[in-house]
Amino acid sequence: MNKFAFFLATFAILLAAPGFAQKSPKFGHINSAELLSLMPERKAAMAKMDSVTKEAEKLLQEMMTEYRTEQDKYTAESGKMSELAKKTAEEKLTGLGTRIQNFQQQAQESLQAEETKLIEPIVNKAKKAIEQVAKENGYTYVVDTSTGAFLYWEESDNLLALVKKKLGLQ
Repeated sequence: MNKFAFFLATFAILLAAPGFAQKSPKFGHINSAELLSLMPERKAAMAKMDSVTKEAEKLLQEMMTEYRTEQDKYTAESGKMSELAKKTAEEKLTGLGTRIQNFQQQAQESLQAEETKLIEPIVNKAKKAIEQVAKENGYTYVVDTSTGAFLYWEESDNLLALVKKKLGLQ
């Protein structure tokens, strides 16, 4: 009988072991866009981006004003100009137009690089806090609801309050 009881107990343990070994997943969700909007570092970065953008817009406006001035001058005086003077004025307008296009392209690239430089550390800080909260609270998966990747999910915990607390935000 002891062998039978031992066999039965061993069998019961073996059946129960996979249940103990497998942890059921714990899901959570967070709106990372909302979290980022609450971070003071992001507000400072956006203020810096506004300043840099306004500076680029001012330079572009100055270039556009110069182009319009030269264009108006050409329109007003082209009837009295020699062919050589017309050709020179047209080349000047073409050069200004090319310069404006190049500036716009370079400004756009520069603004994108500046935004990445300013935002990346903030995103990394938020990501690290989300990962820490998920690990500390035993979450297997955390879904970012701001991306729209999931339209439906079963009941899950919103981690925004916990991550805000971790970052010292209100």
